[in-house]
Amino acid sequence: MPSIVVPTGSGLSPIHVMEQVFSHYGERDNWYSRFIGTGPESIIQKITNLEKNKGDAVKVTLFAKLTGPGKDGDAVLESNEEAPVAYQDTLYIDQKRHADRVAGAMTNQRSAVNLYTEASMLLGTWGRDWMSELISVYYAGRRGTRTGLILPTSFTGFAGNSLQTSDTAHTLWAGAAGTEAGMTAGDTFSTALIDLMDRQINLLINSGTPMKFPKRDGEEVRPLKITPEQWYDLQRDPAWVAAQQNAGERGAKNNLFTGSKGRWKGYDIFVDPAGVLFTTSGSITAASAQVLGCQSGLLAFGGVEDATEGGGGKWKAVKETFDFGNQHGFAIVTITGFKKTRINSTDHAVFTLNTGYTA
Repeated sequence: MPSIVVPTGSGLSPIHVMEQVFSHYGERDNWYSRFIGTGPESIIQKITNLEKNKGDAVKVTLFAKLTGPGKDGDAVLESNEEAPVAYQDTLYIDQKRHADRVAGAMTNQRSAVNLYTEASMLLGTWGRDWMSELISVYYAGRRGTRTGLILPTSFTGFAGNSLQTSDTAHTLWAGAAGTEAGMTAGDTFSTALIDLMDRQINLLINSGTPMKFPKRDGEEVRPLKITPEQWYDLQRDPAWVAAQQNAGERGAKNNLFTGSKGRWKGYDIFVDPAGVLFTTSGSITAASAQVLGCQSGLLAFGGVEDATEGGGGKWKAVKETFDFGNQHGFAIVTITGFKKTRINSTDHAVFTLNTGYTA
């Protein structure tokens, strides 16, 4: 017997739209907020001088370590003192704003989604992503080629703070040659490279720019941030897998099951979703990882009235109406600046490891 059939996609079928948008980007804090503090022991030192004082620049003084041999016995010390050598690094700040607008009351009326709420929330996510990307790019010293970021590939700096790649003493290139030109695509991230990098970092103690690291429960912690591509390769390193199996917590909480990144010989592994990818002088697609020491980055904010603190930053939310109150616009505002700290034209507390990666 013939029956009435309503096929899939029929105009008779009601379409239900969730009143709350679920964004696959998600709400998250600035990725670097875990590293931000106001003291010299912080990975990223936040400078507050400009929040209540006028100006667009702040100078930070860094002292090189003393290197003189001193005097023995009754040898005269007077007039043989060592004069401390001070260097200054300058950080500039500038205003950053972004906004979106809902076309009008009828647009919001027609939508099952509250566009006013979503427009505001999207700006909050944008602000956190922009700040996270900014810091990643400055640490690497280059914007790189990664797609899908807010910062365009043409980005060369913000607020007059120049991008600077790491100096030779603070850089390790994967590969037998140990040079940019000698690295191949197959020279991927591994525990052996972490060991080699650790030796080079430890040898910096004999230079004028030794790296200092924060401590946790009396033990030195060395944060190592890598790209998702490097993390993929590290998980396929048999030495890494064995370490997680044998040294990790047994059972369901083992790193292999929980997805936590783990440690290797004192280095805490963090995966930076905006980690920099770039093309080498030898046309190899490369990934850039960084070990971050105390005061490796300088972050400052200017005075924005009614700005609120959140996720390591100070942002102000602004709401405006247009067209006699029919249109609603939303904006976020900050005055800020970030740079990788350098002393005497060399990196102060950042060590870079560049590798190939599995495509």
